Amino acid sequence: MKKRIIYFLFLTTVLFSACSTDLDVIGNYKETLVVYGLLDQSQSKQYIKINKAFLGAGNSIEYAQIKDSTQFFNSLSVKIRRSSDGMEFPLTPDNSIIKDPGTFYAPDQDNVIYSFVSRPDNVTNYLPNTTPGGSQINYDLIVKSNETGTEVTSQTSLISDATITAPSVGSAISTFGIVTVNNTYFNISWNTGKNARLYQAIIRFNYIDSTLIGNDTNHLDWVFPTQTTQGLAGNESMTEQFKGQAFLQFVGNQLGTKPLPVARRALKTEIILVAGSDDLHTFIEVNAPSTGIVQEKPEFTNINNGLGIFSSRYNKAPFGKNLSATTLDSLACGQYTKTLKFLDKNGNQIVCP
Repeated sequence: MKKRIIYFLFLTTVLFSACSTDLDVIGNYKETLVVYGLLDQSQSKQYIKINKAFLGAGNSIEYAQIKDSTQFFNSLSVKIRRSSDGMEFPLTPDNSIIKDPGTFYAPDQDNVIYSFVSRPDNVTNYLPNTTPGGSQINYDLIVKSNETGTEVTSQTSLISDATITAPSVGSAISTFGIVTVNNTYFNISWNTGKNARLYQAIIRFNYIDSTLIGNDTNHLDWVFPTQTTQGLAGNESMTEQFKGQAFLQFVGNQLGTKPLPVARRALKTEIILVAGSDDLHTFIEVNAPSTGIVQEKPEFTNINNGLGIFSSRYNKAPFGKNLSATTLDSLACGQYTKTLKFLDKNGNQIVCP
């Protein structure tokens, strides 16, 4: 009996030592590429950002400050291929963008940012979104590590231009000046472009600050909430509506904390539309701050064999509008802006009641 007990204890010790509950959460190293890129044919240059994912024992904040943790030592092979004709656009490292200090390594971005010129001289429609027959064109991203052979791919289609339907060409934004009529509205309306899932309207107000040492041209961007389309076929009617006095209140709030110049002259106001693709909309929704009890978020990526997003957006060229005489006078003597030194419609500073 004594021998049996000793043998049982020995066997139990062996079994428990063989079935350790220790879990190695790090495991063997696997190269993971994290890719971020948005194609926009309205821009003259396209950028793709590529980092390494990292994991190690100890403080991850300290790892993040090490260049080798997030950046590749050698450059990658990065190219975009057009589906309609197989034309390839090679991307090269772009060190012109300096990263601000923060959690991750900075300032240089060696082998992180890649770019190519998408609107070269004397070349029109360099990045078309449809073929002459109207078929949709896809663009493939192909990234390969020259050291390990790791390759990631993704695909996107471009967004068509939107058409602004209001205000009409040539009309002044006169409703901005009507601050005494609360029910007067100003509308920005447009018809959506193909492949666009979300839109954001921006009103850019340009002005000049005159000081004792010269003139300084500035602008304010009034950014509206995003709107979501019903589908991706395009030609949907969308509108952003607001009261004229809300514009004056925005200007007053933004400039009220800035040093006063000798005088301010209001320039033209521009309307800007920014469109985003379906994948970009999903990516933004998934990564939005959690508002409920459950804080865990699902992961979204459209990068094959990697992480991140490769998608498209479109920045419509600014649609400039001259301010009306009523608007200029309201900037000079309106309740929200009368202390901001704006000149009136005649270019004079007046004493406001």
